[in-house]
Amino acid sequence: MTDRSFNVVPWGILIVLLAGSLIAACSESPTPTPSVVSESTPSVIPEPTSHDGIVPFTNIAREILGDNAMVNNWHPGVAIFDYDRDGDMDFYITAADGTSDKPEAPGGPNLLFRNDGGGVYTETAAEAGVDAFASHSTAPAACDLNNNGFQDLYVASYGRIDDDLDYRSIDEAPGLREAVTDRLFLNRGDGSFEDITVSAFSDAVNIRSAITVACADVDGDGWIDLFVGNRADQDFIRFDDPRHHGQYNVLYHNNGDLTFTDVTEEAGLLGPQILMLNPEGVPIESRDPWTGELTRGYDANVRDAVGNLVGDPTGQTLATLFFDHDDDGDPDLWIADDGDTLKVYRNDSSDGAIRFTPIEKEMGIDKVGSWMGFAVGDYDGDEDLDIFVTNIGFHFLLAQRPAGPSGDCAYSQQYGWGTCYHYLLRNDGVRDVPEVGTVGVFTNVASETTVKPSKAMPPASLDPRNILLEWGTEGPEGLSAYDFGFGTVFFDYENDGDQDLYWLGSIGRGEGPNGEMYQGAGRMLRGDGTGSFEDITVESHLIDIQGVDYSITDPDDSDFDSERQRMDPRFHENGKGLASCDLNGDGYVDLIGTNSNGPLFLGPSIIDFFPGPLFVWQNGGGDGHWISLRLRGRMAVDGTGSNADGVGARVFVTADVGGGESHTQVRDVLASSTFLGMSCLDLHFGLGEASKVDEISILWPSGVRQILTDKDVDQVLEIVEPAAE
Repeated sequence: MTDRSFNVVPWGILIVLLAGSLIAACSESPTPTPSVVSESTPSVIPEPTSHDGIVPFTNIAREILGDNAMVNNWHPGVAIFDYDRDGDMDFYITAADGTSDKPEAPGGPNLLFRNDGGGVYTETAAEAGVDAFASHSTAPAACDLNNNGFQDLYVASYGRIDDDLDYRSIDEAPGLREAVTDRLFLNRGDGSFEDITVSAFSDAVNIRSAITVACADVDGDGWIDLFVGNRADQDFIRFDDPRHHGQYNVLYHNNGDLTFTDVTEEAGLLGPQILMLNPEGVPIESRDPWTGELTRGYDANVRDAVGNLVGDPTGQTLATLFFDHDDDGDPDLWIADDGDTLKVYRNDSSDGAIRFTPIEKEMGIDKVGSWMGFAVGDYDGDEDLDIFVTNIGFHFLLAQRPAGPSGDCAYSQQYGWGTCYHYLLRNDGVRDVPEVGTVGVFTNVASETTVKPSKAMPPASLDPRNILLEWGTEGPEGLSAYDFGFGTVFFDYENDGDQDLYWLGSIGRGEGPNGEMYQGAGRMLRGDGTGSFEDITVESHLIDIQGVDYSITDPDDSDFDSERQRMDPRFHENGKGLASCDLNGDGYVDLIGTNSNGPLFLGPSIIDFFPGPLFVWQNGGGDGHWISLRLRGRMAVDGTGSNADGVGARVFVTADVGGGESHTQVRDVLASSTFLGMSCLDLHFGLGEASKVDEISILWPSGVRQILTDKDVDQVLEIVEPAAE
């Protein structure tokens, strides 16, 4: 499979656009508009048109964001949160280092969009103190770390591209320390933030290549802790040999005084060596010439431009999830590593000692994959929470087998200890394992999960003629047959009371060596509430491509032209981050998707770099009723009970959504990042035909159970945790 590294394959040959694609792409470049839309010049947003009973989304990014609808960053992140607590949702977008003078690595300030209502968004990052202009920012996480009722902002940072320097060489280039150091911004509660990175972390601040952040109260003390997932410096990421260097992750314990302690090692979360075997199943190891130690998949002879060690002997983490999967009242940790096993750590903390135990092997889900993003939702309506994990998808079947051992999932899949297919992990409860204890039972049902395919844009894997004979298969089935994914979310798109699934992701824009390998234009799968899906990506207008003509969506129509209408994955953008929330307060969940910047090959010696477009997909709405719950933990009231935002709470909502019988839905308050994105903390429940909510049952992280009955629909309901008896 095509090498995904940046140091091996030059930028200029990563992505090659054919003339037709280039003309089409250039014709869609945005007309410059003011970056701040004032109330005197309101945005005009077209009304959505229904397709076959499906009310589509509308991408309003250009109308509401103007010039800021494009961002320069290879890993652009997004977080949706109400930073000024005025009742509506704002959002934050990350950019690359704005001080870079390299044309192949442009950057800019991070962006904070304040929601002023009526479709008006004002960019306030510099004014609020969170533009982080000198930072190469990636994933943001918005969590209330001091329980004052305002969400603070942790912003992960990454290494510079093409400087050939890893994190140990942080002081070898001007501005590099500023570019790669993570930031913590304290929300002052007046619309501004204060950078407290130094006082909060001191020498323990993360300077590795962070790409995911998750928040949870891991020890039940009422204070939100932080887990930072590190990947690897982009210059040293490669998938064409057994050397697969990652970087250690970090768990920060919140001390309750706006300081944090690195407890990674004692918590058991430093991370194991990667699983790297030769075709005979023998570990591939290298010997450290200085210590004599053997390490699997890591070579201590690899050095950066100034001779320092590169990375650490562990995996490349892309997404993290705190989620109480075994229902024992504390958050467990799931880790998605690219080119290594999916990891699950059971939370075994007690008596003030933080401890996690790896259990993915006992759970039977420890295959190597290109694991990238998590979505949590009850897709089959059985009142427990299931997990979708994005992966490379079917694309490897369209290319030759990898030549030798590597971190490529296509290599490990050949020998049965890896997979490139997505996981859909059905929650089947728990079981006891001798000498290990209780583990979750999550059964991968992706291949047996029915998906009614799109007529206009089916995945290429559904045609067996596209799959190379050397793989010896006619292709994957069910949900396993679908495209590459990064960011992903479960949400109720039409407020009918069941969970739908969206993801986006790709590597490289347009055609060319890399673009052909990982073409993905997003997938919107409508759930039926019992475990099956229908692909409505086209009809819902959620294709991650600029300038799509949705006027004709039926390929049987003689005027349908996928090329002219740009309704083909080969026109894909560089889909990366994803977050969901009701942005405009109409009771329907909206989506924000980010796309990375990248080079375009314009001729024999001409390369230009284009920023990645933001997509703000506004839900077209409908007639379904709904309720959104905004939890307020007791710590924000009197310093007792659960953390201020109720992160970790489990909520059941019971109502008659249609059919004359009560239906119970379940959701958790999760503050974790699906690849580069964090959704808002409001819990949204579609209620269909319900005229009232029969019951809301909340299990707070403190252990307090709260029951509310007979609540009105179509409202945002703030719920305060009751005092413990």
